[in-house]
Amino acid sequence: MVNALLVNPLTNIIMVAIWAVAGLVGGIIAGTKKGAFVVGLFTWLSCIGVLVFCAFQLFQTGISLGSLPPMPEGGSIVDILSIPLVQDLLGSLLGIIGIGGGGGMPDIATILTPLLTYLLVPVVVVIVVGMIGATIRPKE
Repeated sequence: MVNALLVNPLTNIIMVAIWAVAGLVGGIIAGTKKGAFVVGLFTWLSCIGVLVFCAFQLFQTGISLGSLPPMPEGGSIVDILSIPLVQDLLGSLLGIIGIGGGGGMPDIATILTPLLTYLLVPVVVVIVVGMIGATIRPKE
C-alpha cells in the first residue's frame, strides 16, 4: 500500500490502474456519487495513514544495520539502484535538491510540485473513477 503512494503516478501506469480499479469498485459498491466521493477519499486517507504509521515506526524504533537483510548472492548496489521505485525516488530527490541545476536555493514551487503530484493525482483518480462506477451501477 505504501508503494502506491511512493511511485510517481504520472510515469507508472500500473499504479494509476490500481487506484482506478479501487475507485471503480468503491463507486460500484457505494452506488451514489456522494458515496463514491466519500469512499474514494477515505481509501486515500487510509493509505496516507498507513504511510504515516510506517514512517512513525521507523523513527520510533530506528534502523540498525543488523536488521537489514543481506545482499543476495550475485547482487550489487547497481541491482538495487535499477529498481523502478528507487529510480523514481532518486530522480525526484535529485530534482528537489537541485543537483545539476544553477546552484542557487530551489524555490518553494520546485519542492511542492512533485509532492503535490504524488499526493493529489491518486485521490483525484480514485474519486473520479469512483463517481464513474457509481453511474455505472446506481443504487436501487
